[in-house]
Amino acid sequence: MEKKNFYKKILIISSNFYDEISQNLQEGVINVLKNENIDYELKSINGSLEIPFLLERYKKQYLGYIIVGCVIKGETDHYEIVKNITYSQIYKVAYENILPLSSALLTVENYSQALERSDIKKKDLGGLAAKTCLNLIKKINE
Repeated sequence: MEKKNFYKKILIISSNFYDEISQNLQEGVINVLKNENIDYELKSINGSLEIPFLLERYKKQYLGYIIVGCVIKGETDHYEIVKNITYSQIYKVAYENILPLSSALLTVENYSQALERSDIKKKDLGGLAAKTCLNLIKKINE
């Protein structure tokens, strides 16, 4: 991928409620960005519901955006509330502002599913999110 249009950084917004999962996802994202010689900045927050606030705050300041984190289903409706509000608000900001954004905000049944999906030696959804974001940047700027 050519770097000529990459005059800004990619913003990675990471929800660290499940630290091990977030670290895995961040590693996958950063590996891809470094391999492509793309600069990035990482901003971490505690929970998923806070992601849209950071995205809104930093919209139009970066070349692209990658969201990472994890929401695990529990015994109450809290999972549905967090998942639905977070995704809805993330994509509302992205669509309204035409932001190249991809997400590895995992929504899973249990911790072992999250580990499988986040591990760079297994599904590496962080790496996939980085590749998706870079591809979207390229397509938007064609």
